[in-house]
Amino acid sequence: MRFINLEAILPKIRDLLADLQVAQDATLAEPDAQRRARIIEANQQRWAALRQAFEEASFDKCWYTECKSPGADNDVDHFRPKGKVREDRTHPGYYWLAFDWKNMRLSCQRANRPRLVPGARIAGGKATHFPLLPTGVRARGPNDDLALEHPALLDPTEPGDPVLLTFRPNGEIDVSPEFKGNRVAEAKVEASRLGLHLNWPKFVEGRLTLYNLVERAVERGRREAPTNFEGWPMASEAFKDAIRDLKAYMDPQAEYSAAAKVYVESFKNVWWVNDVVLRL
Repeated sequence: MRFINLEAILPKIRDLLADLQVAQDATLAEPDAQRRARIIEANQQRWAALRQAFEEASFDKCWYTECKSPGADNDVDHFRPKGKVREDRTHPGYYWLAFDWKNMRLSCQRANRPRLVPGARIAGGKATHFPLLPTGVRARGPNDDLALEHPALLDPTEPGDPVLLTFRPNGEIDVSPEFKGNRVAEAKVEASRLGLHLNWPKFVEGRLTLYNLVERAVERGRREAPTNFEGWPMASEAFKDAIRDLKAYMDPQAEYSAAAKVYVESFKNVWWVNDVVLRL
C-alpha cells in the first residue's frame, strides 16, 4: 500500500464532479430508503467514470494491495459502504456519500469482493464491511461528524496508514516494527488483513517472488561490488545492473513496490545498498 494523494487527482476529474453532484442531490432529496437505493443503483456509471483517473494515479494498481489485474476491471470502491454496513445491521449505509468522490478508492476485485481464503471459514474482502476502532462513533446521517468514526480498515488516502504496514520475507503483511505494540496500528493491520484480503495467497506469492528477486539482485551485486565507494570508477556493469534492478523493483509504477522497498531496506547493512540504492 502506498499513499494516494486525492488532491492530486482532483484536476483530472473536475469535469466529472457536476454529474456526481446531480446524482448526489437526487439521493439526498429522496426520503424513502428503497427509492433512494434505486437512484444510487441507476447512477453507477457516474462513479465508474472516475476509474481512469484513479488508475493513472496508481499506475493501474489497486490502492489497497498494489497488485495489477490486467484481465479484469478494477472496482471503484466506496470506502464507507453506500448501501449497508455489515458491522451494524440497523445502519442505512453511507448513502449521503454515494457520489462523493473522496469516499471512493480504486480496488482490485479480490480486495473488494467477498471471497473465502482457501482453508478459512470466514469470507474476507471489503464488500459492505466498515469496522471502527473502539474509540470510534459511527456516523448515521449527513449531519454527523465523520472525523469521530476512527475507521479500523487501512486507508491508502490517509498518510498515516500505509506506514503502519510492513512485509515479511515470506510475502505476508505485518505491523511495521516502529509501530509494534501500538494498539491502533495493531488493530488496523489486523482488521485489514482479512477485510482487504491483504494476505490473499496470490498476493503473498507475488511478494515472496519479489523478495527472492531482491535477494538475488543483492547477491549478484555483492559478487561484483567494490570494497567501498573509492572503487566505484572500476565498478562493473554487472554490479550497476544489480543496482538498476533493485531501483526498478522499488519504482512507484512497479507491482508491490512498497514491499520491494521494505525488502531492499532489509539489506542496508550492505554498503552500496545503503549508500547508493536507497539514496538514488
